[in-house]
Amino acid sequence: MNQISDEIIHLIAKEGNVVIVATIDAFGIPNISPRYAMAILADKIVFADAYKNKTFANIKRWPKVTAAIVDKTNRGGFQLKGDAEEITDPELIAECAKKLKELKFDSGPVSVWALKIKEIYSIKPSESSKLPLFSAYG
Repeated sequence: MNQISDEIIHLIAKEGNVVIVATIDAFGIPNISPRYAMAILADKIVFADAYKNKTFANIKRWPKVTAAIVDKTNRGGFQLKGDAEEITDPELIAECAKKLKELKFDSGPVSVWALKIKEIYSIKPSESSKLPLFSAYG
């Protein structure tokens, strides 16, 4: 089942493939970081870390991740919640390395990972945004 709708895919492309990723550190302190979406699969968004940074350390310790795609024009967007999973597919890793180079990063990926989507919310200000658009939690 394709949980990532065409609307979400188009918004990610419209916003330059930039997604805001939120993680939490060992002390429970939240961290946000912009990330380029390297690929979109049926229920996953693939990211590549060029450096061993806070996000890298946080998902190694606690794989729960939230990502936001913001539609600045229409004051909306989506929040995607789920688990980080390491990507080991050599072809996908090579594709991410190529994209990082195109984006002018000075190193290849130290980690390629995917956010496996378990829940999707609208972030458009409204009463309905408190209920998930999709949930694998039941």
